[in-house]
Order: sequence, then structure tokens, then C-alpha cells
Amino acid sequence: MQILVLYAISLITSIVVAALLKMPLIQKSRPIRFSFETSILFPTPILALGIEAIFRNLFGDYITLAFFAGLFGALFSKYSDKIFGEP
Repeated sequence: MQILVLYAISLITSIVVAALLKMPLIQKSRPIRFSFETSILFPTPILALGIEAIFRNLFGDYITLAFFAGLFGALFSKYSDKIFGEP
């Protein structure tokens, strides 16, 4: 049960931080399945859940790490095109 709480914390944190960073809710280009544009709903929560799983396996079950995983997931999603370049 505690794992689900940690996942929920990282998920909610990533969505809130992405909204504060003024990311779009969904991709604007159509069709969405061919879009490389990041948004609040994809890939931000997926990245946050993955980072939280890595933190949990490396460091243990801590609420603060779940919060930071959500924060890092949103920041990584926002600036991923600057890190890797645009396709």
C-alpha cells in the first residue's frame, strides 16, 4: 500500500509542477501519436513514475524522494528537447 502512496505523490507532484511550468495539457500537433511534443499528460507522469521506481529501488521508501521524483520528471519533460535536441 505504501508503494501506491509514493507513486501517487510523484504523479501529483509532476502534474502540478508541469502546470506551473506552463506546459500544454495535451499535444497541439495532429495526429497526436506522431507528435514529439511534451505535455502535462504525456510523458510527464510516466517519467515521474519511472524516476520514483528507480529512487525507491536505490534509496528506499521515502516520501521526500517521491516528491523529488515528481519534480525531476516534470523538469526533465519540460527541457528534454534542449537536452537531446529536437527530432
